[in-house]
Amino acid sequence: MRSFGKTARGAPAGATYMAGSVFCAEIGEPACRRLAEAAHVETVPADKVLWHDDAPPSAVGIVVSGYLRFQRHSRDGRRQILNLAVPGDLFGQESEGRNGYTLESATEATLCRFDRRVFDRLVTEDGMLRRALYRFNAGHLERLRWLTWTIGAMRPDERIAAFLLSARSYMPYRALPDGTGLISLAVARRDIADLLATSVETICRVFKALERDGLIRLLDPAHILFLDIDALAGRAGLTDGEEPCAPGPVGPKPGLAHGPMTLVNASCAGEPLVSVLPAWRGRRPD
Repeated sequence: MRSFGKTARGAPAGATYMAGSVFCAEIGEPACRRLAEAAHVETVPADKVLWHDDAPPSAVGIVVSGYLRFQRHSRDGRRQILNLAVPGDLFGQESEGRNGYTLESATEATLCRFDRRVFDRLVTEDGMLRRALYRFNAGHLERLRWLTWTIGAMRPDERIAAFLLSARSYMPYRALPDGTGLISLAVARRDIADLLATSVETICRVFKALERDGLIRLLDPAHILFLDIDALAGRAGLTDGEEPCAPGPVGPKPGLAHGPMTLVNASCAGEPLVSVLPAWRGRRPD
């Protein structure tokens, strides 16, 4: 794990990572500067446990790069991912722990972390930060509503197609001049399966079916070319004229295009966390 405290010029490392971020734009420069002074920037490897079980999170942070997964295991050992945090997302803002839940890095990730006491004090003192936190929590609840409907009402092929469309907003995606698009799936298929309450085998089968129908082309396990985005939206169950929500506050990345969010993280009000899934019991709905 690599940690960064100060830059070469002595400025807080957090200032470098937070400068120009959408989060700082929301909370204002004074609060952003105070948070940056208390920031600790670190890079963690994939599958690093950040907190587990019912221990309250000791730090609040922003994902600078990479992805985190919020997960739990059932009594029979089956893993369920309830949430993916993507670059620009806040994590650890809840003050109390949740019994049986774990936060892990899904990929190598760079995190800008703040001491909880400093963050809680700023929330108490700064109205803009309180409003930003309220909007984040409101978006969190909206995503729960959308994901409950998505998992409960959609077939596996529909929700996998919806996931591919929504991933354009929070995974590396490039729109090509001919109307196609290239996406890099930044997290493992096992994580995608546990997020969507399905199986890796089902994902592979649906991907092959979408390729056979001319909607996508599988370049390799991590790269997919979208050949017919409108038809893919139809496979996801989007109706004619349905307007997906705009992306959350993660700004465009150099060389990447961010498409609209749909279904899997379709909150108009909040950040682009992928989802908050309900606790499924028993067999996966495949």
